[in-house]
Amino acid sequence: MANISINMDSLSPKSFRKTTRHKIQNGNNILRFLPPFGEEANGYPYRKWNVVWGLIDPNSGRMRPFASPSTYEGRCPVYDYLEILKQKVEDLKAAGASEEKLGELNKFISTIRPKSVYAYNASDKSGIVGVVELKSTAHKKVISLMNQYITDYNQDPTSLNSEPTDSGVWFNVLREGEGFKTTYDASKFQSATKDPVTGVPVFQDDRSPLAASVSESFDSVAYDLNNIYQKLSYDDLKDVLLANIESVSASLPEVLVPGFGADEFAEKALLAAEEPVLASVQPNAPTVVAFPGVC
Repeated sequence: MANISINMDSLSPKSFRKTTRHKIQNGNNILRFLPPFGEEANGYPYRKWNVVWGLIDPNSGRMRPFASPSTYEGRCPVYDYLEILKQKVEDLKAAGASEEKLGELNKFISTIRPKSVYAYNASDKSGIVGVVELKSTAHKKVISLMNQYITDYNQDPTSLNSEPTDSGVWFNVLREGEGFKTTYDASKFQSATKDPVTGVPVFQDDRSPLAASVSESFDSVAYDLNNIYQKLSYDDLKDVLLANIESVSASLPEVLVPGFGADEFAEKALLAAEEPVLASVQPNAPTVVAFPGVC
């Protein structure tokens, strides 16, 4: 019998080529989670990332995901900033700030709050290998099922083989709902056969083979899960965050807090916010019409 190579500690709930991705769609998603891969895998078949989706890249002007350094440096400027900003929101609420203003601030907080995902190498039934990212609920269920599989079979659920004594197993990740009402679940994918004597359906775990292109060429088709996002340092990500805070502060100066723009951008934001008011109260001010291209 083959030895189980998976790191058992990784099954505890506590604990740049273009990347093909398997997106979890509504309904059933049949996948085979593949073995640990990469120099830093340490026997773990997954890699946890905290990802910031709501920041604009100041270099390209486009929104793109940024990895939070909380998972590789142990600290993150976005978490540090949000801790201060959320306290400011509470202070503003206590001071009687409008619901509209509080709503704008909470929306900004929600937009840039890092989201936790668990990335796995996985194959679908057609033999396409890609990275699949599971939310915490589905991840915990998959880990529980992997533990149960090891108990039942004494085999590695991520094995590339499909032999009676050494086989991985297919999983079904189920997604239902939309938006905040989205739910996730997971189960071992099973096939049903009838007992020839009783005629009663018997369900068996699907341990059918992977595509030969996967099992025979795993080292060339798998992804190093430690490198699927660019790793910015704390200071570099803080520069990106500050650029976004400065942009938002033009219309929402309350996003400025000590250490994150209060000193650098407060005066600029205040002047920008007051300009229309100053122009409107000047008595007998001449009307000036500006045309494009005319100074």
